[in-house]
Amino acid sequence: MRKIIKQIPFAKQIYRLFQESLYKRRFARDCYGCFCGVFQTFEEATQSAPQTKSMGYDNAELAQEYQQMLEDNNWENSGYVIGSYDYPVIFWLNSIFHHNQGKTIFDFGGNVGIHFYSYAKYIEYPKDLKWTVCDVPAIVNSGRNLANKRSTQSLEFTLNFKDVNGKEIFISSGAIQYVEKLANTLSLYEKPKHLLLNRLPLYNGNQYVTLQNGGKVFYPQYVFNKTEFIEQFSRIGYELIDIWEDRVDSCIIPFHPDKSVPFYHGLYLKLKS
Repeated sequence: MRKIIKQIPFAKQIYRLFQESLYKRRFARDCYGCFCGVFQTFEEATQSAPQTKSMGYDNAELAQEYQQMLEDNNWENSGYVIGSYDYPVIFWLNSIFHHNQGKTIFDFGGNVGIHFYSYAKYIEYPKDLKWTVCDVPAIVNSGRNLANKRSTQSLEFTLNFKDVNGKEIFISSGAIQYVEKLANTLSLYEKPKHLLLNRLPLYNGNQYVTLQNGGKVFYPQYVFNKTEFIEQFSRIGYELIDIWEDRVDSCIIPFHPDKSVPFYHGLYLKLKS
């Protein structure tokens, strides 16, 4: 009996290693939206990635898939099926337009123009609206092709974050966690008056990096400490106007329950006068 008792901790450790091995095999294949590991840096997370998929969002096949999705679903009539997390952004964006507080938008990580096309069903855009999407080359190329096909006048694309300079409204949904030190980068330019940051993995623990299975690709992402994340924008002149819960997205890290995020958040921050 004593031998069995002594062996229990060791047996638990072996069983955990076995379960982790099974999960990593699943994660390496078709485990879209799954997360694996807790790391300090993007480099560590990248090095841990299986060799079964390419790394990073700049993927031509992925970009073509997004473009085809818009074309096949005839978005001019039906519109993108927005999530519950989109409604606070739509509310605040409509308020900004209504009060003539901005009509130039920098949409960071805006894909092929998803937000521009989908929000138009719910908001009357200003006639002189200029909506700039900033994304990676493969995505931007597909976005431009789609905009040309649809003869879209108010939508343009860029590869350069420096084009944020002079824009009044900054929108980003589900993209901030894939880049480093946004607040520091924004402080290098003429800061937008309004920040609408959506689908953010915020929680009360220490910041870390994890690896996500994005379907066709892998990519590392941050999970932020909520208080620290908001304070970094306060330090460069922004005040928090609104915060909402995104109950659609989550970041569950198997074998790291203390690091898992059961739901995401969205924020509206406004530059102080």
